[in-house]
Amino acid sequence: MKKITFLLTLLSVFAFSYAQTFVSTTPANKNVILEEYTGKSCVFCPDGHKRAQELMAANPGRFFAINVHQGSYASGTPNYTTQWGNALAGQTGLQGYPAGTLNRHIFPDSIVTDINRGQWVVNTGVLLNTPSPVNVAAEATIDWSTRILTVVVEVYYTGNATNTTNKLNVALLQNNVLGPQTGASNFNPNMIFINQYKHMHMLRHLLTGQWGVDITTTTTGSFFTQTFNYTIPADINSIPLNLEDLEVVAFVAEGQQEIITGCESSLTNINRPEKNARIDIITPINYPTCDGQTGAFIYLKNSGTDPISSLELSYTVAGGSTLTYNWNARTIASISMDTIHIPVFILTPGINQILSVQVSQINGTAFTASAPSTLTINKKVINGGGYMTLKLVTDRYADETTFKIFNPDGSILLQGGPWSQLSTNTTTTRWFAIQPQQIGCYKLEVYDSYGDGINANYGAGYFQVIKYDNTILINDNGQFGSLARYMINVDAVAGVEEATTNDVNVYPNPTDGLTNISVNLMNDAYVNVSIYNVYGQMIQVLNDSQMSQGKNDLTFNAANLSSGIYFVRVNIGNETYTKKVTVR
Repeated sequence: MKKITFLLTLLSVFAFSYAQTFVSTTPANKNVILEEYTGKSCVFCPDGHKRAQELMAANPGRFFAINVHQGSYASGTPNYTTQWGNALAGQTGLQGYPAGTLNRHIFPDSIVTDINRGQWVVNTGVLLNTPSPVNVAAEATIDWSTRILTVVVEVYYTGNATNTTNKLNVALLQNNVLGPQTGASNFNPNMIFINQYKHMHMLRHLLTGQWGVDITTTTTGSFFTQTFNYTIPADINSIPLNLEDLEVVAFVAEGQQEIITGCESSLTNINRPEKNARIDIITPINYPTCDGQTGAFIYLKNSGTDPISSLELSYTVAGGSTLTYNWNARTIASISMDTIHIPVFILTPGINQILSVQVSQINGTAFTASAPSTLTINKKVINGGGYMTLKLVTDRYADETTFKIFNPDGSILLQGGPWSQLSTNTTTTRWFAIQPQQIGCYKLEVYDSYGDGINANYGAGYFQVIKYDNTILINDNGQFGSLARYMINVDAVAGVEEATTNDVNVYPNPTDGLTNISVNLMNDAYVNVSIYNVYGQMIQVLNDSQMSQGKNDLTFNAANLSSGIYFVRVNIGNETYTKKVTVR
């Protein structure tokens, strides 16, 4: 009997040692999984991203972030959402963004798992010091030739779990996803690359389904392992899944809620090509000219194992003939990026055109990219002349908005802003007279310091440039991010100049209705008042009569005039005074 018992014990030890290969059997405290709910249009979400990165840096190997792009702030293009996000968020009691759950745990001061980002640090400390009844470890491999991800997960119970059945979850995440993000420049500027934001730990897929796979034995000494295979698609919702930017996180949960612990998987790449390159961003260079002269920067990543010392780029503009550019300025190390300047090319101003670029050779060897990288470019050049009006409708955050208009020589013709912030999501309309003094190429730039333009759900801002004859030359919807730039080709200037005097005043200015003209006379005088357009054409006579000494007021109705710039000319005896007025 003793021999049989001893033999069974040996067999049990042998079976365990054969099955369990890399997960620790030593009791440990819980690791923390932050599921952060976020979106590219969320103003304060970059602050959440920054806090999560700080917690990861402070707790290496113990704290892991999963960024779930979900909800109204994640809507639109580009689409970073997944099929899993809504259900995950639905169980949290989510009240606003950014927010998150720490191990999906309900802390004593709450009745839901949703936690404000200001509480992440304190509550993370609580969990990290709490014993876990289970350890989890994972090893993953990506085969670049087949795009197959293989993940082996091992789970070992150092104590008895609360539930008799647990859930194993395996999440595929992606780093360095370049795209837009409201509030990035204010709250997390270190993650801005060129004019794009680097999204990290973005949830792409759950290999174990919405709530994981069952672990049915959860007592001390229990061991569980499972292997998962997933063919990584080229993209999800048109967002490329770049293999070198992927990571895997595994965790064990009690049902759909409480996470006991988790880990990041090791990740091995096999069959990665020796020569491989990817174009991540194409950025246009719109030269400050009123012709089609344009250039571009491409931001290229060496995703192969060999350094890149030379490249041949093939590119087309607006479907034209293929052009080539040979580059050998320096060496790009493996998994590194560099900037390459494509030579100047010519666009047709004012219309959308496609720039298509692909790598055709690497280190002198032919290379075939999976698809060319494309960018829609529109060099915004418009023809103007004479006096113009800038109509600027700012949103609630007018304190973020400024503009400048540059003369052909680069000096500033006109500038304005910032203005006061409003208390509600409404707009304010401002009018500015543009009075070019010479023929040439002018540049208009409208800036938003926050990076979300003037039409981002805080009032529908926009701006227009209106010609003297009421023609709308520029009509921008205000959704321009940090900068909107237009070139204005001025081919004529006006011949009416404004004289400076305190004896004649026109108010209100700008105006769209009844307008007052105040004339201060030292003596009785014959006064003639008329209105001219920007080309010096008289369009209306207001007064031609004797006036008495003192202050005299006249009126005219601007509602009868088209929007634009006008001049009120007042002749008092032998003196002439001209006042500019903007009609809205």
